[in-house]
Amino acid sequence: PGGSVQDALAMGRLIRARGFATEVPAGAYCASSCPLVFSGGVERRAGRNAALGVHQIYGAPPPAGTAPPDGMAQAQQVSAQCQRYLRDMGVDLDVWLRAMETPKDKLFYFTAEEMARLKLTTPAPGPLSTPAAAPVPPRG
Repeated sequence: PGGSVQDALAMGRLIRARGFATEVPAGAYCASSCPLVFSGGVERRAGRNAALGVHQIYGAPPPAGTAPPDGMAQAQQVSAQCQRYLRDMGVDLDVWLRAMETPKDKLFYFTAEEMARLKLTTPAPGPLSTPAAAPVPPRG
């Protein structure tokens, strides 16, 4: 399971507003709602063998004894918010299509070439020119 989409969007917008860069170091991973946070970076880097993975969004079940929300309407609203956010961050909306096509219990991982083509990462000739928002621990 991933994190809160709304929290990820808020963190990504804060990262952008503060002018921070984001980076997934070599061999580390960023999955589920993390790529939304990552997309907020003014500069976005992924090291060698870094993994960025996405999947469909899903909501928690309503508390017992309460009426369920209109799930379809809610999902469409959240999807529109995510698409608008990615567009505002300069990320190709095909990133979101990959997320929506991937079941919630699976992950679609982008190749380095896909990350660059879809503008999930930004061109990186040298070291980051802005500070990274926070370190990401290596996986494993």
